[in-house]
Amino acid sequence: MEKIDLLLINPPFHQRSGSGSIFPLGLGYIISAAQKNGYICKVIDCTKIISSFFEEDLKKLKTELNKELKEYMPLLVGIGPCITTQIKALKIITDCCKDNFDIDRIFAGGPLASIDNQEWFFFEYLGLNNIIKGDGEEAIVEAICNLKSGRSITVSNKITTKENIYFNEIENIDSLAFPERVSLAENIISRRRCKEDSDKITASMITSRGCLYKCKYCVSGNMKYKNFRKRSVKSIVDEMVYLETKLYVDDIIFYDDCFFSDIKNVNKHIVDFCNELENQHAKVTWQMEIRPDILIQLRDESIQLIKKYGCRQINIGIEKTSSEGLRYIGKNNFLKGLSEAIEHIKKISNIIVAGTFILGGEDENISDIMKIIDDSKKMHLDYAHYNPLFIYPGTPIYNSYFEDERAWVDYIVSDTLPWGEIVFENQFVNRDKLLQLVDLAYKNFYADSKYKNSAMVADRFNMKKGKDNENL
Repeated sequence: MEKIDLLLINPPFHQRSGSGSIFPLGLGYIISAAQKNGYICKVIDCTKIISSFFEEDLKKLKTELNKELKEYMPLLVGIGPCITTQIKALKIITDCCKDNFDIDRIFAGGPLASIDNQEWFFFEYLGLNNIIKGDGEEAIVEAICNLKSGRSITVSNKITTKENIYFNEIENIDSLAFPERVSLAENIISRRRCKEDSDKITASMITSRGCLYKCKYCVSGNMKYKNFRKRSVKSIVDEMVYLETKLYVDDIIFYDDCFFSDIKNVNKHIVDFCNELENQHAKVTWQMEIRPDILIQLRDESIQLIKKYGCRQINIGIEKTSSEGLRYIGKNNFLKGLSEAIEHIKKISNIIVAGTFILGGEDENISDIMKIIDDSKKMHLDYAHYNPLFIYPGTPIYNSYFEDERAWVDYIVSDTLPWGEIVFENQFVNRDKLLQLVDLAYKNFYADSKYKNSAMVADRFNMKKGKDNENL
């Protein structure tokens, strides 16, 4: 049995067909913060134990996790990042941890723990005493320090308990150590590309925390206390160069919801970023997420600059193709000129452009959804991703759909599907039909591509089997 300071448990999630597998950056930041202070960390990655929430896999999770837990004698145990879709697995993980360790040394964290008014889920449903809301780096280091000194982890108010709710927010995120990369060589951005890029090492990065926007379907912008914070250009490029020169990374995916988020100064920020890439001689390729309204503001010089300095793909959160649909999900009407802008970017730079779309919502009927699918095929996109409208606690759409802020747990626990997400239904389109339309969208968009027979197209949400073993 190995004595360690911090044992982190990464819960499993139901992977979609063709999707990638990258170790969570949040855990990487926690590990680096602890190691910076001389503490010893280990990780049990439950994504390597099971790949679905089918009953037989959940039984396997309990058996295998109990075996692995008995190998460690940790001072502190952390479960996360926790998200709503994992609740069947989270119940098993917390019960196993409570059977093996002192409950007062166990905490949970992540997006679900940070949602307002969802503390009950951890205290009542999971039976835990401690959670960490918001940024966890300082809170966890302080908790370990307290335990080493013979004190309780709740001596600091940075730990949320039934009696004390506290949201941690680190103002200067430049001060954080670069996240530890666990199993970097195993990272896969997309299984549909893994054969093409088999010789490349990919890493993920995050350059901001919080969100400037309040989309009605997304938790990020609807947390009461979370402010938007962006790392400096130098800090971002420093990490890119570190990944390239020290860890031999070839390619980076930025996981920020919008990498360049200041619509008024986007072109200046691109110049600043590319200048720093040049100054530090960075050679890695990279891809980013960006909002459509900001994409339209890019000048030709900016497009050519990002291409010159490594940008190989732009992912656009388009979501809807009608003003009514955009209003319902809380986005601005930024459709005018978008298709032309995409076509122009590809013409002058050859940058790959992908778009995401959300099917379903309010009074959206089958004809409305088919129009989104048809519109998406005319936007000059190289790739398109289609999601049914999912419902998450802590969002305005959840509050309009459920009267009780606890209702989501009963829904997921009693659901016969294994994936743990709540699909929006209305009087025109039920869940099963909406999932069929998602499949249809993929088949239509990729009908003439080399991906037309892939699992991503046939069954994007991996509903027809428990494990996604296809090497797309």
